[in-house]
Amino acid sequence: MGGDNKLPIINENEYVEKRQAYDYNSSETEFEILQTGNLTYVGNFKGIFAKDMEDHESINLRKFEFICLEVFEDALNAEDKNSRSEKHNSNIKNISQAIVHWKMASQGGRSKTYRENMLKKFNNNLTTQKLLDAFREKDLTKFRIGGVRIPTATAFLRFLFPDQFGIMDSRVVGKCTEPNDITTLSIRQKNGYINDTSTNISKFYDEYIPFLSKEAAWLNSKDVTFKDVNHKNQAIDSPFRVCDVEMALFIYLK
Repeated sequence: MGGDNKLPIINENEYVEKRQAYDYNSSETEFEILQTGNLTYVGNFKGIFAKDMEDHESINLRKFEFICLEVFEDALNAEDKNSRSEKHNSNIKNISQAIVHWKMASQGGRSKTYRENMLKKFNNNLTTQKLLDAFREKDLTKFRIGGVRIPTATAFLRFLFPDQFGIMDSRVVGKCTEPNDITTLSIRQKNGYINDTSTNISKFYDEYIPFLSKEAAWLNSKDVTFKDVNHKNQAIDSPFRVCDVEMALFIYLK
C-alpha cells in the first residue's frame, strides 16, 4: 500500500464530526421478513435511515445490519441442516433487494432498474445457494448477482460484516484512495466508475479494506468514539468499525 505515509486521512475530530453527520437515507426501500428459526425482527419494513426513527416500519442502519446478518445466518444454518425452506429463500431475496435498493437510492430511477434486474435473474434455490456461499466465504465475486457490480456487491459485505468491510464507493476512491496512492484501481476517467474487473475485486481485499482497517485501528487505539443509535434505537458511544471509516469519509468528501 503505497500511501501508508499519508495516513490518517483526516484527524480524530473530523472523523467523529463526519460520522455523526452521516445522513444517507433511503425512505422508499421496503422489504418483508418472514418468521423462520428464531429471527428477532419479522414483518414489513419501509425506510432505512442513518438515525433513529419513530415510525415502527422504518429502521436505522444498525437495525438493518442486525436484520441482514440474522437472515443470512438463519438461512445458512438451515442450509447446513438440509432444511432450507421457501421462507428462507424469500427472506434472502427480500433482504438482498433491500441492500441493492439502499445502495442505489441516491441515483433515482437506477435503483429500480438494478433491483428489477436482480429480481428477474433471482432463482430461489440457485441464487440463494450462491449468496449463502458468498456469505460463508465472504466472497465479493459471488455477491455480484443479476447485474450487481462491485460497489453494490461491497454493500452486501458492509451490512453483513460491518466490523470488517466498508463500501468501495466511487467518491471515496476517486477523491481519497486513488489520489493518495492508497489504491491502484481501474476506473473510468470520465465519471469515476469503478470497473467491474477481477483485478479490482482483488484490490478491494488487498488495498482498499486494509486502508479502512488501518484507519479504524488508529482511531480505536486513541479510544475515539462517536454518538450513534444501536439496533434498539438506544443511544450509544460507538468505537469506529471499518464501515464507519468509509461512512465518515463519504461525508467528508462531499
